[in-house]
Amino acid sequence: MTMRDDIAGCILAGGQSRRMGEDKAQLVLDGVALLDLAIDRLRPQVPTLIVNRHDLKVPVDTHGLPVVTDAAGDHQGPLAGLLAALDWAGRHGFTSVATVAVDTPFFPRDLVTKLAGAAQGLDMAVASSGGRLHPVFGLWKVTLVPALVDFIQGSRRSMHDWALSHGAGIAEWSSLPYDPFFNINTPDDMDMALRLRGEFQP
Repeated sequence: MTMRDDIAGCILAGGQSRRMGEDKAQLVLDGVALLDLAIDRLRPQVPTLIVNRHDLKVPVDTHGLPVVTDAAGDHQGPLAGLLAALDWAGRHGFTSVATVAVDTPFFPRDLVTKLAGAAQGLDMAVASSGGRLHPVFGLWKVTLVPALVDFIQGSRRSMHDWALSHGAGIAEWSSLPYDPFFNINTPDDMDMALRLRGEFQP
């Protein structure tokens, strides 16, 4: 698997975590923080890795990785994190950004390679499994910044709508024997993640 040196990786870790009641980046699964699991999984796939946070009010150990924050204002969700990452990447000489969610501990180890294949000739590509899109897991060209600014300023916050509006390429993964895009939103989800980790060692 050849790593492309023009793609920066970004872990989107700025969610408000209302259903969990605490910062999901710092939740611990089987002794390891979810942020650390995401770092370990994405770091081998990209030459440079950054972490997006909504703001810096809640400190988190990023192990020295650069932290990019959303623009000032109310919480705009993952699109604001994507915009911050694209802006950072453009200023640091990258052509694209691969994004992942911090609350999805088993995302594929070949994520960036398959997204890059699906993005050939396109401005973006997103992941899918079991017939369901996972647009937070995507590859995005930095040239999308002006269009994304307009999209957000139009009070639109859906990653799904953003991807569909630009004809994103689709990279497909199997959802068997487990869905690699299983994400943790509730304490019950954390219990399920522990079972998956124990059974499949993903």
